[in-house]
Amino acid sequence: MERRRAVQLLGGALSAPLAASSEALAELLTFGARVRASVPADQAPSDLLTPTRARALEAMAEIVIPRTDTPGAEAAGVTEFVTALVDGWLDDSEREPFLAGLDDVDVQAVDRFGAVFAECSDEERSIMIAEFDDDLARRRSEGRASGHFFHDVKRFTLTAYFTSEAGLAALGHRIAVRRFEGCAPLSNPEGCP
Repeated sequence: MERRRAVQLLGGALSAPLAASSEALAELLTFGARVRASVPADQAPSDLLTPTRARALEAMAEIVIPRTDTPGAEAAGVTEFVTALVDGWLDDSEREPFLAGLDDVDVQAVDRFGAVFAECSDEERSIMIAEFDDDLARRRSEGRASGHFFHDVKRFTLTAYFTSEAGLAALGHRIAVRRFEGCAPLSNPEGCP
């Protein structure tokens, strides 16, 4: 899948039901598997999604998809998924506003509540998320939602969650794409014509 098509699918996750078409769902699941497969098991920490940014993202993702009777964003590996997106899938024009937005979340939290976002109380985090969401809704009504960091937080969180085994199980799906085998041998395997 081309990177541009992946970004289109990610954006569509916010505006249409995920299961709107089986073809789009299959494409999105394959994309999720490819992103997850691109992360080595012994991956070094990201230079871009620093531990501070990752903590802010994880705290926001847990508000977007909290743990209830189903797993939340943390159990679905949202932070690892977004790390792979930031490190290898987004171009600079998409990456920089997203990272700057994550940095600004902590600045705003410290100014308002005296602690970085991840260390704020649940109530304080919910207040900030509601304000980000209100701002995003206003921008969406003006046709300017794309490029807003919280738009990206939501679309990355939703895509990571609903392409994970935990998210698929929460939807009642039994089959998950476990990995992407993108490099197949071209020679005839045994027994093939």
